[in-house]
Amino acid sequence: MNIDKNNFETFLESINCCYAKDIAYKLPLAKDFQNDFFTNDNIDISKLETVVHKYQDVYKKSVALRLLAILKFIERRDSNIEINIKEIWNLISKSILTIPKEAVISSIGSQGFLSIPLFKFDKDKNKFEFIRLHIWDKSLDKFINKNTCSNFSLHTHSFFAESWIICGEIINNRYRIIQTDKKTDNSLFTIGYNKSLNEINQHTSIASNTNKFVEIKQISSEKYFSDSNYSINAGNYHKSISEGDNQLSATLFSFIGKKGFVEQSYVVGPSNIQTSEINRKMYIDPTELINNIIKKVNEND
Repeated sequence: MNIDKNNFETFLESINCCYAKDIAYKLPLAKDFQNDFFTNDNIDISKLETVVHKYQDVYKKSVALRLLAILKFIERRDSNIEINIKEIWNLISKSILTIPKEAVISSIGSQGFLSIPLFKFDKDKNKFEFIRLHIWDKSLDKFINKNTCSNFSLHTHSFFAESWIICGEIINNRYRIIQTDKKTDNSLFTIGYNKSLNEINQHTSIASNTNKFVEIKQISSEKYFSDSNYSINAGNYHKSISEGDNQLSATLFSFIGKKGFVEQSYVVGPSNIQTSEINRKMYIDPTELINNIIKKVNEND
């Protein structure tokens, strides 16, 4: 993946925006890297690999590690080259553990997993990119209303999505949703977010009933293990479940605008509910979970 000095600032901003706002002033700018890993005005991956471990400032080191991980991940993904997910994970986990926990955006997603944003470019829908680390674990159950998550687990995404399994087992179920005029137990809901906290991972979401009744037909159930991946087209219905030990699973999840997007995403929920608020616990310390994943990834070495 070729990133030149002209595009580097925008690329770096897409990484820096995924750190907590309170420490934004501590993060490195493009000028702080300008002489470190460029060759002929392009990022030189081999140079970046050499210098990334030499930085003494923890924020600069964390951003450089994440930069290296995202560059390698996007380059291989877009070139249809097999991704060494363990290598990418090692870089990402070091990036997270290098900095104070308060610097990490780490919150519960609407589906009950821990979500840590890593890269977000949203200036153009056709080039939209959002890469997140997702972690499932039983220890997170105390932070969520499991009934609400279960009621609103079947959903679509606005953008084409792809998931790479780092560890554990993920079951991905796919569905066909058929709108009907007759009253059924399920309706389509839209999701709205408050923006009082960090816009990368929202604190509260409101599911609002469209009063459009639907019938649900499951069309597949797939199980994925470490080093495998699956994709979901924009607008297609699915839900994912973790079945790892202690339900511990981790995935690298990416939204890719150039592979398709729809204007509206939906969730399916009980038709007898008009609105449902999902509150998400913000700023959960991910350290123990990250270390557990490291052990699980390395246990077969």
